[in-house]
Amino acid sequence: MHLLKKYPVVTILTVICFLFAIATQINRGMYDMFSYHSVPKHFWQYFSGAFMHGSEIAPAWFLWVHLSMNLLMIIPFGILLEKNMGTKTTFWVFLIALMMCSVMFQILMHGKDEVATGISAIGYAFVAGGVVQICNLWKHYSVKCKVIYIFLCSLAIVMLLPMITGWISTCLHISGILSYFIVDFITKKVFAKQY
Repeated sequence: MHLLKKYPVVTILTVICFLFAIATQINRGMYDMFSYHSVPKHFWQYFSGAFMHGSEIAPAWFLWVHLSMNLLMIIPFGILLEKNMGTKTTFWVFLIALMMCSVMFQILMHGKDEVATGISAIGYAFVAGGVVQICNLWKHYSVKCKVIYIFLCSLAIVMLLPMITGWISTCLHISGILSYFIVDFITKKVFAKQY
């Protein structure tokens, strides 16, 4: 309960992903119902695919590897973002990344019949925000903490490469990075002028 109060966006996002992962292990047919579809059958498929991991045809272990890799971005960088920028801003980063990823997928897959899953665009939005926060706080971190964040940043860079995840995923990941900077710009430039 402490994490839910302190980091509600990151905690709820993580729990939803775990619930979808468990549900898809029980019923593999859920992939067709909730994954991103280039030709969506239901309106929620524009968004629900972000919470899904693995695929209907991939082995079960792939779901957990996919989810774990995404959570390595979502949790440490998301907590850093939510702690320093607040829950409201973190929620907007999540929402804009979710929408941009969905739109980008529809554009890239136009005319094709494709299915996709994963929250990595949101993960990359959180990584971008987390890295900005790290730059401001780096001198206050322990050596151990610095090593962990350097490792996670290196892993995020490797997973951004098209030869690792493919061009489609790379474009979706970049849409996540852009999402953070859009929210950051609006927060600093537009809302700051209102006060």
